[in-house]
Amino acid sequence: MAERHRYTAAQLEQYFDRIALPKSKRISNVTDLSDDDKLAYVNLLQKHELCKVPWENLTQHYSWHRVINVKPQHLFNKIVPYAGRGGYCMEANHFFHTVLFSLGFNAYMAGARIHRGEGLYGGWTHVVNIVTIAGTKYLLDGGFGPQGPSRPLPIKAGETQTQIEPAEMRVVHEPISQMLDQSQRIWIYQHRNEASGDWVPMYCYTLQEFIPTDIESMNFAPSQSKQTFFTHKVVTVRFTTSGEPDDNPGSPKEAALEGEIDGSLTLNQDVLKWRRRGRKVMEVKFTNDDERVLALEKYFGITFAEEDLEAIKGSAGEVGGKALGVE
Repeated sequence: MAERHRYTAAQLEQYFDRIALPKSKRISNVTDLSDDDKLAYVNLLQKHELCKVPWENLTQHYSWHRVINVKPQHLFNKIVPYAGRGGYCMEANHFFHTVLFSLGFNAYMAGARIHRGEGLYGGWTHVVNIVTIAGTKYLLDGGFGPQGPSRPLPIKAGETQTQIEPAEMRVVHEPISQMLDQSQRIWIYQHRNEASGDWVPMYCYTLQEFIPTDIESMNFAPSQSKQTFFTHKVVTVRFTTSGEPDDNPGSPKEAALEGEIDGSLTLNQDVLKWRRRGRKVMEVKFTNDDERVLALEKYFGITFAEEDLEAIKGSAGEVGGKALGVE
């Protein structure tokens, strides 16, 4: 069997520091844990991951090279030393997979298709993690956005779980309309804003394992396609906890992470919104790129080198700017 990349014990300690995991709760090898303790630990790690390692596509806009490298060692070097940084799904979930695998979890990656609306799905442009504990498979996703799973979700058809109260989440096992063979079934992750609302499909995924070279191949579409928002719009999302203050300065510290996930911060090009417990508690509109850069530091803890700030000028992703050659 081909050797899979593992982070070293020293790297895992750096990762624990990066996600503000209390020293008393750090476990570097889960092999000998009970099933209950494994489940509790993966829940804890997922919470810290969602709040400290955001879904973001900043490299595509605030870098001179705009290259997205999804190899595990590069992802470690990009995410761990730099407060607030994360990546989009191929980065964030491949990075988290490598952490889980290095800790000894029974974990693998699976491909997913994002729902485009009206029951239609795109191609394999998303990846999720599947962790098996005591014979039950759990869906973990640290790279989707505010409607994504807020904790490991048992892959049991129709079983409803709280996402961010009052929102709910579940998976169903059904065909999708684009399949010619309707006898086939695929897992569909769904979300609704409240118990009385309609279920909305977010993505569908398979339980078949996707290997690292699949992730490298799948990475080309979000990193290069001109038909996706990734390449022309800046987006950053992280989950928030009940322990964070209302003015929410920076990425949450250890004490704030004792709270439960209660909302999400979403920066979408020139607007920042914070939703907590189903209500919008803040909305900020940026008029220029300097304001957005300040918001990324204040609410996400993200800072840039001068050459990175220069890189976005004249591009479609710049707030208030025009792409070069466009009038």
